Parts: sequence; C-alpha cells; structure tokens
Amino acid sequence: MNDLKRSKSENKLILTIILNLTISIFEIIGGLISGSLSLISDALHNLSDSASMFISLFSLRVTNREKSSKNTYGFKRAEIIAALINSILLFITLAYILYESVLRLIHPQEVSSIIMLPVAIIGLLGNFFSAVLLFKESQKSINLKSTFLHIVIDTISSVIVIAGGFIIHYTGWFYIDPILSLIVIMYVLKEGYAIFREVAHILMQGTPIDIDLSQIKSRLESISGVENIHHIHVWSLNENERFSEFHA
Repeated sequence: MNDLKRSKSENKLILTIILNLTISIFEIIGGLISGSLSLISDALHNLSDSASMFISLFSLRVTNREKSSKNTYGFKRAEIIAALINSILLFITLAYILYESVLRLIHPQEVSSIIMLPVAIIGLLGNFFSAVLLFKESQKSINLKSTFLHIVIDTISSVIVIAGGFIIHYTGWFYIDPILSLIVIMYVLKEGYAIFREVAHILMQGTPIDIDLSQIKSRLESISGVENIHHIHVWSLNENERFSEFHA
C-alpha cells in the first residue's frame, strides 16, 4: 500500500479500535447486570480483538520504516508477522468459545433476556459499522484481512447472542446459544486456517502458488546465449512483492 492508502487504513483502524473498546465496556456492564455469560464472553472476545487491532496498527506503522544496512528488505514483513499473530489469537479465541459452548450445553444458565437483547443489538450495530469500515481495506492487506475476520466473528457472535436472546425469551430453551456458537466456530475455523496457511507459506519463503518454475526455466533458457538455468527460487516478501534468484 502507498503512504496515502496506509494513512487511510490506519485512521479506519484507530476508529475501529475505539468502537470495539466502547462495545466491550458496554457489554461487560450489560452482562454483569443481566447475568448473561454470552454477553460477557462476547465482550472478552471484543477485547482480544482490540489487542489484535493494536498489533495490526503497529505493523502498519513499522512497515513504513526505511531500509537500512541491517534490514536491506525493509520492514514490509511486519504485516505478515502481524497476520500470523492475529491468526494465532483467532485460534485461541475460537478454543475459548468452543470451551464455553460445550460448558453451556452441559450446564445451561438462565439469563435476563430483557437486558441482554438491547445490549446485544447495540453491540451488533457497532460491530457491523466496524466491519463496513474495514471491508475495503481487508481486500488490500492480509494483515487487515485477518483483523477484518476478527470483526466478522464479533458481528456473527452478536447475531447469535440476539437470536439466542429471542429464542430464550419466547421458549426458555437455553441450549440454542451454544449450538449456534458451535456452527459459527466451524465456519470461522475454516477461514482462519486459510489465512494462517497463506501467511505460513510466505514466511517459509514458499513458491507463490501461481508461479510455474518449469515455465520460468524454459523461458530463460530460450534467451540467446543462455545454456542452462538452475537453482531457481521465487518467494514473496509480502502479499504484493515477489523476488527471485537463479544460477545461469
């Protein structure tokens, strides 16, 4: 990303962090008053996401640093490392939600849906606005993509809390909340693993999936005066920049 786009991304990320922290505080208070464990869990999830957003913001600023004799490639891998950390935080969060879901299936808890619902609806609106803010930015950076996925989980979690609140209010069936949570976990795990795999591939300097080394070799060897090409390496510095080396 160029400096203008990066500055725009940083501003949107800062606004998203403020929104997320506000939602977290609001949900903790609402959860304590209503006795809703799902609201408190959602609030803790939001707080962990705020931490991942701080990591993303820090990496965006580090990436802008100039190259040096000690860091000849610059600091552009900072975003990739941030995406890796965010992916790990995502898996930890999913493990916690899985634990809570199983616990609630075994020991369902009664909550005050009258307080739970309006708090969850406000949380949903805040999360939805945050997702809208970062959607375009997430298409340009794998770092922001992992952050965006955290927000999507928050949004879906809020929907689950609301749906569960309505069902609990009208039927008294407390099992719906953990069941819906387990469904969401499966979806998010799939998306999170895809990001983790891409990040790990870049950090391990794997050949980009759209690069055919044999085709590169044949094209180079077709150049007049070139007899043989060997030890071909192509790797990604980040999601946008690639490098290669070979022996002729």
